[in-house]
Amino acid sequence: MSEHEHRVLVIGAAGLDLRVRPRSAAVEPGRSNPGDIRWGWGGVARNIAENLARLGTDVELITAVGDDWLGQALLARLHDLGIGTEGCLTVEGQPTSSYVALYDQGRDLQVAFDAMGIVAAITPGHLDRLRRLVREADIICIDANPSPGTLQTLFRLTEKYDVPVCADPTAALLASKLRPYLPAITAITPSRDEAEVLLETTLADDDEIRAGARGLVQAGVGLAAIMLGPEGLCYATSEESGRIAAFQADVVDPSGAGDALTAAVAYGLLEGVSPEEAVRLGMAAAAQTVICRENVCPSLSPEMLYELLVL
Repeated sequence: MSEHEHRVLVIGAAGLDLRVRPRSAAVEPGRSNPGDIRWGWGGVARNIAENLARLGTDVELITAVGDDWLGQALLARLHDLGIGTEGCLTVEGQPTSSYVALYDQGRDLQVAFDAMGIVAAITPGHLDRLRRLVREADIICIDANPSPGTLQTLFRLTEKYDVPVCADPTAALLASKLRPYLPAITAITPSRDEAEVLLETTLADDDEIRAGARGLVQAGVGLAAIMLGPEGLCYATSEESGRIAAFQADVVDPSGAGDALTAAVAYGLLEGVSPEEAVRLGMAAAAQTVICRENVCPSLSPEMLYELLVL
């Protein structure tokens, strides 16, 4: 029997993150330029899993890694964090997922590249063989990297076992894969551009963003929170809606803030708090993450989140 009160299953991508920032505004094409290069473990699902582990839940992660040193190191790190890896696949002959982001001298992303093809190894059959993990979970958190067939199998299983799902649409290019399953999603945390893809419309101003959150609920979502970065978020349920400002924070690195928000919203739902408080917990987690250089704040805890809420 687990010593943790809540069991969470997380499904999606895990890999290496590289972030590159030039030291000078004068970048010379075709040449090596001085820069600051940082690496860390990433992947939306992996980040969500680590956040939830730091919040004290019992976490299992279903992901795929390559049979390379990166995959071995990633699995070892998950073990060190107390994250279960029963559902993790090591795929022969394929590299572990990676993501490279190039920023300007500030914090604005200029261009990014990802290699996440190994996630396709999480097949419908693999997920079906792990149905016990689905059945035993109190909530399931997903990113949008798994294949359409795998997502179809997942939602068939969550319906069968009556398990709530919290979804992070991950990127605008991936968000449409979640559109058929909006009625089966308990909570969803899209960015503005991801919400536009889900709703197949443009959210041009604050009123339209608020209407967008309500539109996701009308499509069947239980709790929709559209993330707006430093401008906070708009959220809605069938009974309420609102706008929540971002917490004041001295931003060091915004990477991972959305993943922390998703994890903390799921944690709040597990704790039985109101939708508004769950979203505020998410905002607190995001604020704590942006003041850290890591994708997941090493000192994250429930006590820290609740302390931020009362400040």
